[in-house]
Amino acid sequence: MSFVVAGFSLAIMAIGALGLASPEALMAFVRRWQTPVGIWAAAGFRVAWGVAGWLAAPSARTPIVLQILGAVSVMSGIALPTVGLSRFAAIISWWERRSARFKRAWAGVACAFGGFLLWSVTV
Repeated sequence: MSFVVAGFSLAIMAIGALGLASPEALMAFVRRWQTPVGIWAAAGFRVAWGVAGWLAAPSARTPIVLQILGAVSVMSGIALPTVGLSRFAAIISWWERRSARFKRAWAGVACAFGGFLLWSVTV
């Protein structure tokens, strides 16, 4: 399962790098998920990452952290469709009103998080 977590880690880092390079391009990418299919796909990705993280935890450098993140990811993936499309759109709208500096800072956090996950599973 470590290779699946590594794949998700690289995707997180790539999305973060997109946000660092162009916050507007990141927002365009996120807006594409504002559909009923998109919200269910996002929920599925969260659940899949959570399960992969949980299963990869025993062989990782940070097993407890991966188990916690995996459990939180599964719970958030299950909860995401209950948020609803209108609330999801409101959250995206809130993010769009933030400054480019704010968006880049969070994109940097995503890059660092993806890097941490990748380091954690590459033993």
